[in-house]
Amino acid sequence: MTEVDILKIEKQYPDEWLWFEIYELDKSGHPVRGKLLAHSPSRSALDEFMARDTAVYPHTYLIYTGAKPKKGMAVVL
Repeated sequence: MTEVDILKIEKQYPDEWLWFEIYELDKSGHPVRGKLLAHSPSRSALDEFMARDTAVYPHTYLIYTGAKPKKGMAVVL
């Protein structure tokens, strides 16, 4: 896959984990452009891929596109 707008890709994969190689950050340091390396609804499936290839991609970004926890709730990964 080629360089993409990260926000557009996030909308294409609802309720999934996305792992990007980062090419560009905005002024606040948030990733805006990159290459989608992997996606899956399963975090553990993505963890296996990341463990194998993390050294190959030094600048990466992992995000979940599903519902965010409600205020006062905690998430353990």
